[in-house]
Amino acid sequence: MRETWPRDHGRFELMSRLGRGGMAEVFLAHMKQGPHAGEHVAVKRVRPERLRDPEAHEQLLHEAELARCLRHPYIVGFVEYGELPDGGYLALELVEGPDLGRVLARCRRRRIELPIDISVLIVRQVLEALAHAHHAVSTTGRPLGVVHCDVSPHNVLLSRTGEVKLTDFGVARSRAGAVKDIRRLGKQHYRSPELLAGDVSVAVDLWATAVLLYELLALESPFPSGPEEQVESSIRGGRVTPVRMRVPQVSDALALVLDRALAPVPSQRFSSAEQFARALAPLSDDRVATPLAVAAVVRGLMET
Repeated sequence: MRETWPRDHGRFELMSRLGRGGMAEVFLAHMKQGPHAGEHVAVKRVRPERLRDPEAHEQLLHEAELARCLRHPYIVGFVEYGELPDGGYLALELVEGPDLGRVLARCRRRRIELPIDISVLIVRQVLEALAHAHHAVSTTGRPLGVVHCDVSPHNVLLSRTGEVKLTDFGVARSRAGAVKDIRRLGKQHYRSPELLAGDVSVAVDLWATAVLLYELLALESPFPSGPEEQVESSIRGGRVTPVRMRVPQVSDALALVLDRALAPVPSQRFSSAEQFARALAPLSDDRVATPLAVAAVVRGLMET
């Protein structure tokens, strides 16, 4: 049965649903009024069945407050936040293109590896986005201490022109510290040893980005699939299959960077997104790895 929804949403016309999560749904929307009239944006709102859930509304408002403070070329841009009778909405920059999860799925299905230079470039830009978020301040200049907490392929978008955009700060923490329910943060294979122990810090994002890099290179996770307890045991024990065993063409230097980034103890890893990105910088050829090259690779994968 074809899904339907009210098309009129304040000064937006909701044209198609782009996705649904546990608490919210995202629509392609046409702005009918205001300074951005005539433009297309992505509108995020609480799912109808969660309208009476205060937590869902608080999470959306929290994401909006963070999005307002995160202005960076590699982060999906904030357009506006507003309130309607049935709750708030968050309008964001529309990125026309697939997420990395879809790209990886297509690579696996077609048994095509992503070029190493392209994979490294994408991860470098994710790290630049994280560096900005980790140092973000509020509109009054107060450090926010943002930790994304859900870096994964589905939260990295690739535009038609090869732009990399980190998205979905919905579960982001605006301060580091302890957390009671880790299963509400991140996805199974991307939870770091310290997150599994209930501690949130920027190290959580750096670890997840290292897992992302490994997956882009090898087209599979560094940790085995299986029951949750088995995956968590592998993560805690640092049982990682060396990337060169799966992708021999990965250079020794890149393998060493990845080994350090996936070390089980945070003190053995890179201390910041900037440091991690600097280590990757000489390991991709900027003459080869360009936004146009990213766009061409993605287009070739997704259109055939």
